[in-house]
Amino acid sequence: MKLHTSKAKSYAASPRLAVPHLRLIVIVLLATLLVAACGGGDEPASDAEEAPAAADTATPVPEPDPTDTPVPVPTDTPMPDPTDTPVPEPEPTNTPEPEPEPLPTAAPQAESAAESAELPGTGRTFVIVAEESEARFSIDELLFGQPKTVIGTTNAITGEITVDAANPAASVIGPIQVEAGTFITDNDRRNGAIRRFILQSNQHQFVTFSSTELSGMPDSVAVGDDIEFEVTGELTVRDVTNPVLFIVTLQVISETELRGSAATIVVRDDFDLTIPQVPNVANVGEEFIVEFDFVARAQ
Repeated sequence: MKLHTSKAKSYAASPRLAVPHLRLIVIVLLATLLVAACGGGDEPASDAEEAPAAADTATPVPEPDPTDTPVPVPTDTPMPDPTDTPVPEPEPTNTPEPEPEPLPTAAPQAESAAESAELPGTGRTFVIVAEESEARFSIDELLFGQPKTVIGTTNAITGEITVDAANPAASVIGPIQVEAGTFITDNDRRNGAIRRFILQSNQHQFVTFSSTELSGMPDSVAVGDDIEFEVTGELTVRDVTNPVLFIVTLQVISETELRGSAATIVVRDDFDLTIPQVPNVANVGEEFIVEFDFVARAQ
């Protein structure tokens, strides 16, 4: 037993002895295969046909699995962002706007006529309506030791107002006349004293005013206007004439009617107006107020 073991070890250890031994084995195998092939020609054909089948089964050819073929994955082609390519807005067509047709020449003429109709008229004369007008004076005194304001009124007024609508400052007020003997107060004795001693109406029938200048007038006058202005003029009482200044408020009611009021302060000594000595009457004022409320209509 020890002898065989040592021989095996010696074969394995020597490569020169191993190689010829392998060659011998290969030659024997090839000779055996040739003999088998020569003897196989006498076997039935069925056995020969079965050999390839066995070979086929022994080494199957792998058929390609349809699932093994990778389906190409579509590439992610980025969709264009609609904002990346702005759609050009259509340019507006330059359509010229139609030019306004000229207004007919008849319209301005009609408007001009309407405006002129609102004016009282150039150089138009308005006459004071006595029944709707009033002239008055007021003066303070002490009666029986008590203060009292004496008021005298009359509607016996005549006069004219000439209006220049194109140049209102050129308008003329007067002459305006008031019958001196028609003033009435609340006392008959006082009424008599005014007529006989103060105004001397039996000799001087009228108190008269005529304008000399108008100031503060507007550039034009139309229906519906309210105008306030000053009138400088001459006031005549008995045989004395002095300049006075009236403050006038005028309303243009229509083309044919004016309404207004005027007021001024008069100093008695300027017109030599003496108050007679009467029992129980004292301290008669040195100044008195003269006022007019008037309605004037075109003729």
